[in-house]
Amino acid sequence: MSRKGYIVLGLALAGIILIAIVALAASPAKPVEPSNLVFEKGAQLTAVAAPVTPLPIGPAEPTPQPTSSPVVVPARPTATVPPTTAAAITTAVAEATAAAPTTTPTPTPGPKPANFLIPAKIKIPAINIDTYVERVGVTSDGLMDVPKNIWNTAWFGNGGYRPGDAGNSVIAGHLDAPGTKAVFWDLDKLKTGDKVILTDPAGKQLTFEVLEKQVYIYNNAPLQKIFGPSDEARLNLITCGGTFDRASQNYNQRLVVFTRLMPPA
Repeated sequence: MSRKGYIVLGLALAGIILIAIVALAASPAKPVEPSNLVFEKGAQLTAVAAPVTPLPIGPAEPTPQPTSSPVVVPARPTATVPPTTAAAITTAVAEATAAAPTTTPTPTPGPKPANFLIPAKIKIPAINIDTYVERVGVTSDGLMDVPKNIWNTAWFGNGGYRPGDAGNSVIAGHLDAPGTKAVFWDLDKLKTGDKVILTDPAGKQLTFEVLEKQVYIYNNAPLQKIFGPSDEARLNLITCGGTFDRASQNYNQRLVVFTRLMPPA
């Protein structure tokens, strides 16, 4: 072949290669199938694309929430005095004051300081949790709401019991999120006697001791035992458990850790 023939052949091959490159660049890329993420507990996470905004990477102080909200789960009972009883008490106090001697009465001890607190932070040393507490109520479906930040927890404060009061106060936290663990991932590792420490905005603390942990079917949990009244000051911690169902976007179990207020040291 002549030199001219080689040049023509080379140009033709270069043209074919250029056309192939342009065609490949113009064709849509094959989507990457998301992987199935499985952690050691066997709890399969949702296999979805990464969120548009990055997931939280650490605890963040929550925005103050409203102090009231309609509640459909068992709520903390409020004692009221009928008007007739209140009037009778007022009259009896007035009559007793008029008939009392003029000597200076002996001072009587005042009421004990309130033992409850409004939690701002929660610390669980046994599983390395030290984070914030959001205040929540119920959703439009009548369920306890969840924390907005996966590294925070949520106290059922809009209708539930206050930690330190007689009754079952409740704090919930996420188990995981797409592609990552969350604040209560290790909640099932707690043992009897482990401590849960709540702190209010002023620095007051209450310490609770783990009594037991139970796993319930998500729609068959004993709500009165978890949210209802009690003669003791209780704090119950809740997270998801079991198997994740992609169709319903829900775990089929709930883990509840029951704790009781410890007396002051």
